[in-house]
Amino acid sequence: MSTPDEMGLTPEAAEGYEQFFVPAIFDQWPPIMISATGVGIGDDVLDVGCGTGVLTREIVKHVGEAGSVTGIDLSESMLGVARNNCPGAKFKQGNVAELAFDDEGFDVVVSSFMLMFVPDPEKAISEMRRVLRPGGRLVVSVWQGLDNNIVYRALVEATREVTDDASADSMAWPFTMGEAGRLANIFESAGVENATISEHDGTADFPSVEDFVATEIQAWLLADSVDENQIDAMVKLLRAKYPDFGGRDGAITFPLNALISKAIAS
Repeated sequence: MSTPDEMGLTPEAAEGYEQFFVPAIFDQWPPIMISATGVGIGDDVLDVGCGTGVLTREIVKHVGEAGSVTGIDLSESMLGVARNNCPGAKFKQGNVAELAFDDEGFDVVVSSFMLMFVPDPEKAISEMRRVLRPGGRLVVSVWQGLDNNIVYRALVEATREVTDDASADSMAWPFTMGEAGRLANIFESAGVENATISEHDGTADFPSVEDFVATEIQAWLLADSVDENQIDAMVKLLRAKYPDFGGRDGAITFPLNALISKAIAS
């Protein structure tokens, strides 16, 4: 196994993210995000928290040779996968709290399902606004809260029952910014007062309940602290709660809903 990077991720973990999470969850969101940005020919675009480049590589198709696309992420492991999959973009390792770009350098700044993990989200939004040209578009997506993503809420509850509160809180982390009022307050505190927030319905698709639980545990912060017996116990709890969870082939599809915030730089 390779040495973990700044985010605690290895190249193997990043490849696993691309192989499992992208088709299960993230592939559906680039068209929605691109539509929200209105990105087009000649635009200079910054993708903040680009991960393995699932959104970046779709944006490249829209800007043409006259535009440019840059992806930035804290994880070099994620960036390694992104560079392999998207040679048409530039990628840089960096921190959203201190974007290494000049003021007003981009027409569009987009961030897909990253803001929840930032220690200071107001600073992150302020930095994204700083690098936007007047009239530029800022588009940010986060997951809605667990009340609107009930299967993940059940997974958090199963984690709490089988392991402990700290592990369950870790599983709930991606959903902690999923209230429109809180997201609006973050934008306002960052000096972005014209943001609009909309709800968007999505889905998650996994080959089975077992794959869902194992992928979520093993690709997350709990990979080294939850064993196979505990994963099996979580699966049993989810099956008991959702007895008709899977189809005939065992595959599962369930709602996974998001908020998208859009603002125009003045």
